Amino acid sequence: MKPQTRPGSPRRPRLTRIAVCALALMLPALQPPSFAQQPAASRDAAQQPVRKANTGRPAANAGSHYWYDGDRRRELLLEPARVADFRPAAADRRAESASRGAAGGRTAAGRTPLRAAHEIEKDASNGLPPGVSPVLRDAEAPARLRSLAGGVIVTLRMAPAGNDAAAREAQARKQLVAAGLEPLRAIDPEARRWLVESPAGLESLELANRLHESGDFESAAPNWWQPRALK
Repeated sequence: MKPQTRPGSPRRPRLTRIAVCALALMLPALQPPSFAQQPAASRDAAQQPVRKANTGRPAANAGSHYWYDGDRRRELLLEPARVADFRPAAADRRAESASRGAAGGRTAAGRTPLRAAHEIEKDASNGLPPGVSPVLRDAEAPARLRSLAGGVIVTLRMAPAGNDAAAREAQARKQLVAAGLEPLRAIDPEARRWLVESPAGLESLELANRLHESGDFESAAPNWWQPRALK
């Protein structure tokens, strides 16, 4: 004779509760983790907006101009408050620049070409008129001013051969003309360094850099004007 189960016996309900609890514990392990259950690092990364890669480009006027001092590239800073007026007839009747050679210097009348930028009229494109150059500073030595008086100084890779000076000069001129340049004069007796034509201003800087980077010449640099240091 089987024993009768008394009403209210806890045996069957207790087993049911245990099975339900075990199933509840197993279900989360069988399901993929929700966004809320993801690790904090992954969740934060998913919420971050997509950012553009840093191009490393410098800000405006930071290293936007440069020149080659031999094989060394030197950065330049723009001096916005001043310009250099190399026009033959300026508002102050300044005489034409006495020298456009490598040394630069003051004008024939002993006056500096430096002017306040607001004193110079703008051209049709709101830029500097022909014959007027911006003033630049060496990034490594900001106290040193320089400006572009016009002309580029190029050094040939090899001096012209021969003992006749006139023949050497003619040979060098031919080489420069073949490169699309207008030679003005030789700067050394070997006819290896030359001043070639280019207008005052940034066009001279661009030409000098282009010639240097072409590899056709040993070096190319602007015909800088620099104020002479007072003694």
